[in-house]
Amino acid sequence: MTLFSEAIFTPRLKIRKICMEDLSQVVAWSNAEEAHGNYLTPEKMTEQTCMERLQSGTFWTEKNKCFMIEPRNGDPIGTIHYWLRPEREECAVAQLKIAEPQQRGKGFGTEAQKYLIINLFERAKVKEIEMYTDVNNMAQQRCLTKLGFELIESLSYEDHQVPRFGHLYRLGENRFQEYPVFHYHYE
Repeated sequence: MTLFSEAIFTPRLKIRKICMEDLSQVVAWSNAEEAHGNYLTPEKMTEQTCMERLQSGTFWTEKNKCFMIEPRNGDPIGTIHYWLRPEREECAVAQLKIAEPQQRGKGFGTEAQKYLIINLFERAKVKEIEMYTDVNNMAQQRCLTKLGFELIESLSYEDHQVPRFGHLYRLGENRFQEYPVFHYHYE
């Protein structure tokens, strides 16, 4: 697998590796209901837990990477991360959180996902990417459809021990290669 760089630059965003200076922000978002909206469950990390994850490198491994999302000239607005499925390492699962409510609906999530997807297929050489979304999260469902994902199934799942009902979406390598949004870098 090709190594990921520690930052991905998009037209409006810098998507970068989480660092020690982000500790208080990550912990605050982790415990804030408004940072998660209606469709994600707060992780409720303590400062100690977050510090241990940063120091041990579990936010950034060969199979799991967590990024901060920030506008090029602004403060962080959320996180995006992926992990490789243990049973199928050619498949990445991605998760997005635009934690600052006033920054939602501006296309930042779509842009972050688009460029992470490009990097996962072109640099990490995954064969498919999966994303789960709450059944009521219509904005994310529209985004995933725009990015070429296909609805695979509806299912029950747990989000930090909270039962939810949602959809599993998948984007395969062939569809990625054919989908124009990834090859013409307009927004």
